[in-house]
Amino acid sequence: MEKVEFLFIPAPLMGHAGQLVELATLLVNQFHHITITVLVMKLPSDPIGTSYTNSLTDHDRMKFIHFPPMELDDFADTPTAGLLADAVTERHKPIIRDVMADRLNRSDQASPLRALVVDMLCTSMIDVSKEFSVPAYVFFPTNAAVLGLMFYLQTLHDEHGQDISELENSGTPLMIPGYDSPVPPSVLPFVLMDKYTWSTRYIRHIRKYREAKGIIVNTFQELEPHALLCYEDKTPPVYTAGPMLKPETPITKNEVSQWLEGQPKCSVVLLCFGSRGWFKREQVREIAIAIERSGYRFIWSLRRPPSEDQQGFPGEYTDYNEILPDGFLERTAGKGKVLGWVPQTALLANMAVGGFISHCGWNSILESLWYGVPIATWPQEAEQQINAHKLVKELGLGVEISLDYNQLNKNQSLVSAQIIEKGIREVMDRNSEVRANVAEMKAKSRMALEEGGSSSASLKFLVDDFM
Repeated sequence: MEKVEFLFIPAPLMGHAGQLVELATLLVNQFHHITITVLVMKLPSDPIGTSYTNSLTDHDRMKFIHFPPMELDDFADTPTAGLLADAVTERHKPIIRDVMADRLNRSDQASPLRALVVDMLCTSMIDVSKEFSVPAYVFFPTNAAVLGLMFYLQTLHDEHGQDISELENSGTPLMIPGYDSPVPPSVLPFVLMDKYTWSTRYIRHIRKYREAKGIIVNTFQELEPHALLCYEDKTPPVYTAGPMLKPETPITKNEVSQWLEGQPKCSVVLLCFGSRGWFKREQVREIAIAIERSGYRFIWSLRRPPSEDQQGFPGEYTDYNEILPDGFLERTAGKGKVLGWVPQTALLANMAVGGFISHCGWNSILESLWYGVPIATWPQEAEQQINAHKLVKELGLGVEISLDYNQLNKNQSLVSAQIIEKGIREVMDRNSEVRANVAEMKAKSRMALEEGGSSSASLKFLVDDFM
């Protein structure tokens, strides 16, 4: 079979890059005529994400081109991580145009460039692919239902003149294609409901999705059968590739890993809220009270609120006593660990972890299902609220702490210790229906990627389309 090359362009965000790299790894491992070159952009204010991307090195038929990091001072007018990621991507557009031109002009190219795969937030690169008549595909790292929601909102906006921000104030739940049950307005993603963000970012990206030759979604048929049937005729072909999990290095041997290895099976609750998760002092106090009252063993990833120059990325505490209630660390010394950034995937893989309090990023949901660990939902931003709704109300794969908590809401009320404690007890219940459902979906998630599985078959159709 003819040898071919594909270019992959992940967004310069921690929650996006790993999954596209994992897709590239899967493709080169299964299809030996494929070479993939990943073009790596870096976000100036994201040290954890940059540390991950810096670790990516060439192997077999998978190569990486690392572009040098840009100075944060050059992006003074981009106050949020999302706007910064868009600006960094746009600044790389002429650089990536040169890379493509070089690939296409080399007479000694043994593997011709056949396709470009871009992250859902790198859609301006579709313009570059058109210049060279190279087909472009979009990689959508979140779920099929959210993709359907985006197309639904774009249709309302472009064809019916709907002010999307008004949907948030709807007095009744909304019937949205891709969701089995009515969706409460309170769980609609803030990034889509905010008029400025919608008009300057997301409507532009969604329109570009329509121009792609195909869309690759990080999900699998058995998890979202309804959503995958709800796309309209104008939608490009959709390929399921999931579950794609971000590659994670194992936990290094240290005091925490040794402690975890000594705990009974399913006895530890993990509290972890993603690369941008943080809480104010008053909310941290409620969490601490709930943990202590519950009596369960725990690992808590607790991070400092971001400063003004961090574009929404939290930092690390040097002394947890400055934020935790007096005596908390002493009273829980034998029961748990309070840490900063943690290797979430490796922790979920440990047999001692039996419950997961999560922000409900799609990556975290897929990781929890892969390892069979039930989630207690506590969304923070992005599409996490509607993910939490889907997980609890439609799929029966999670328990509720909150469905509509929004870190960006200045009037967000505290979640009480009583509610948090209830969520901890429910997610740690070894005999719950949710735990049984998660165990069943764990098996299905692994079967999807095996030979003959739903995602494996879909990837073969995708490669046929590439060729």
